[in-house]
Amino acid sequence: MNTKFIPAAKFQLLTPLFDALCSLVGLGKRYREKIAETLHLRQENMKVLDAGCGSGSLALDVKKQYPKCIIFAVDADPRILVIAQRKATREKVEINFKEAFLQKLPFIDNSFDVVYSSLVFHHLNKNSKNEAMKEIYRVLKKNGRFLLVDFGKPKNKLVSLFSWFTVLLEEGMDNYQGKIPGMLSSAGFSEVKEVGRYRGTIVFLEAIK
Repeated sequence: MNTKFIPAAKFQLLTPLFDALCSLVGLGKRYREKIAETLHLRQENMKVLDAGCGSGSLALDVKKQYPKCIIFAVDADPRILVIAQRKATREKVEINFKEAFLQKLPFIDNSFDVVYSSLVFHHLNKNSKNEAMKEIYRVLKKNGRFLLVDFGKPKNKLVSLFSWFTVLLEEGMDNYQGKIPGMLSSAGFSEVKEVGRYRGTIVFLEAIK
């Protein structure tokens, strides 16, 4: 397993500025609200995993919107997890944070009702994407849902510039070429479908175990 990771803001020096950078490029509260709404966590005591939680802002928003759910959140970057835990403590929101790679999740099989991931998979190379998808499939319960939110194949060239940055600077070629749904199917998921978009290039994919 590849144990290297790209920090959430690309460079460790920028990690403390991650939330501000997200807001600057239009990936702030409105973006997080759309993800939370798409999750539809209506049942009590659902176990939910944030796969690649970054600074924890999304996990906190999900917990606030669905307070009766049990939220776990993992990230490979210990520095950003310190920020996430500090934020949760300050806001008195209970989130179970753990340091882990998506390719090796520290949970037993069939642990979660729902897993979601926001803007993580374009950081991963092809092998790591496949490994992470298989791990998420493993920890989901039967009929559990995975919401993968990340850059996808643009519908037109006018909105494709942002996506190209993920290709040139990171590992976004599979995303840009629209290969993510097929990779999810190969990992074992059924009923893979697009359930929304944000600003044209960020695709919301729902996959069922």
